[in-house]
Amino acid sequence: MADFHIKDKSDITEIVKSMLEKTIKGSVKIIFPKGTYYFSPEKSFSKFQYITNHDSGDKKIAFYLSNLKNVEIDGQGSEFIFRGRMLPFLIENCENVNLKNFSIDWDIPFFVQGEVMATNSAQGWYDLSMDKEGYSYKVVDGHLKFPVNTDFNFLAVGESLVFDKISKSPIYNADAYDIHRKKNVKVEQLQNGNIRFLEKLKEYPPVNSIMTFKGEMGENRYAPAFHCLKSKSVQLYNINVYHALGMGFLGEKSEDILLRKFNVSLRKGSNRYISSTADATHFCNCKGNVEMDSCLFENMLDDGTNVHGTYIKVDSVISKTTVRASLQHFQQAGFIFGEKGDKVWFLIAPNPSRSNENTIVSFKSIDKFQSEITFRLPLTSDFKKGDLIENKTWNTSNFTLHNSIIRNNRARNIVLKAPGKIFIENNYFQSMMASILIRAEASLWYESGAVENVLIRNNKFENCVLGGSKQAVLLISPKLNNKFDNSILVDKNIVFENNTINTFNPLIVDAMRVNNLTIRNNEIIQNSDFLPFNSGAALLNIENCKMVLLDGNKYIGNNDRLLKIDLLSKPTSVINGENGFKSKIIKR
Repeated sequence: MADFHIKDKSDITEIVKSMLEKTIKGSVKIIFPKGTYYFSPEKSFSKFQYITNHDSGDKKIAFYLSNLKNVEIDGQGSEFIFRGRMLPFLIENCENVNLKNFSIDWDIPFFVQGEVMATNSAQGWYDLSMDKEGYSYKVVDGHLKFPVNTDFNFLAVGESLVFDKISKSPIYNADAYDIHRKKNVKVEQLQNGNIRFLEKLKEYPPVNSIMTFKGEMGENRYAPAFHCLKSKSVQLYNINVYHALGMGFLGEKSEDILLRKFNVSLRKGSNRYISSTADATHFCNCKGNVEMDSCLFENMLDDGTNVHGTYIKVDSVISKTTVRASLQHFQQAGFIFGEKGDKVWFLIAPNPSRSNENTIVSFKSIDKFQSEITFRLPLTSDFKKGDLIENKTWNTSNFTLHNSIIRNNRARNIVLKAPGKIFIENNYFQSMMASILIRAEASLWYESGAVENVLIRNNKFENCVLGGSKQAVLLISPKLNNKFDNSILVDKNIVFENNTINTFNPLIVDAMRVNNLTIRNNEIIQNSDFLPFNSGAALLNIENCKMVLLDGNKYIGNNDRLLKIDLLSKPTSVINGENGFKSKIIKR
């Protein structure tokens, strides 16, 4: 980049665009002199882009890497600062991509935050002292507008989350204040500088807590910091994402991804409570090996990571080999479910199991949700409207998360929905909801599918389920729609071993409909940091499972109920010691 005579603290959007436009098919290497560089939407790439789990539309792109092979971008410790709505990196149809040694941030973030100064439940209001330095907002016609002086403004406060002022974690019992508004909130500018929010709530946030707003659903997921689409062999190393207008990293229909020392986090010394406004990382219908090593994910407004495929729902059976089927969530618009040669599974209601493997010979998009698919083999006579199709070819073969920290975020630490080998090892987790959620789901997002080989070991879990939902540290809970039999087993081969769980809530594992579940050699320490939500619950809850092994676990705490297991699960279970525990210390 020195050849382009860039200057520290300058806007280099046009320079980067010009350089990439001149790049012919092949390799590209960009090395930045260490500095601070700005990017703005006016002179960036512009492209209509469907982005799964985000809001589709025209995107302003700083680094558009398209149809390239052997890409290296080394920031040498540089900071890339964005202004307005932008997609920093689009990696599309590329192979062998190596990005490293830089950070991503915005000069003005796309959220606002303020300290709760007073509340009045009888009159229906709460007052916030809004953070001003580094933020941009104003009261317009009785509504809060933010950020101002950019290419886009939220005209409604939208979704919110309350944080603890000191720990910067979502506040204890945050679910009570996790508000998804259907209508905008009226506000008043007070003479003392505070802003009064006129809103009837079931629960008002505590005084001195921090309330954050990120705008309305349908507008508040503009784009991830990195969108990796239809690419192969992608590595990101030593990168800090301090803010993103959606996810930190999104891998979509890509193969072999490695994130090492890739952080979605708060800048040291920052007064912000939010990093990315959605998941830190997300992998949708990727294949091959996905690995994350030595990463820090904190203060994002959704999961630390979510690894899944996609169910499409059958609209009609046209012939013995052809169907029409549709995506089911508005933020999946434009997602290409399959292509010629892809192998698929069918889920034929009422059975939720994968069956009748087949191969796509023709795939045609009808519109941004519906497609017409022709298969090589004839469909079975029981295949019908409402059944599901899952892509087998585009499904993660191996997923590894190790040596990493996930904390202080909304929702879960990890969501797992892939059939390949999954390794979760040597990590630290602290969560608002379930720390690890395993859930094949066909009720909202239609994210597939059942897991088949999961090893969770040598991790530390601390004060999980802090937000108040009645969930467990490890929650295994399929959620298919009502056309499917909820008594049939779904997930299989899950091992939870040698973990340390130090938490206030008694429910540690809640497992439903698992074939071959092992829970062994874990140490559970119940602390008194907070009042438990599931008071009286057993540590381990096993429902409708088969081949369960409970062995060698340790417990220190005041809960006499170690295990609750139903009659369906007992006959095939092996429970050693006292309810699967070799030692317990009951503190009174």
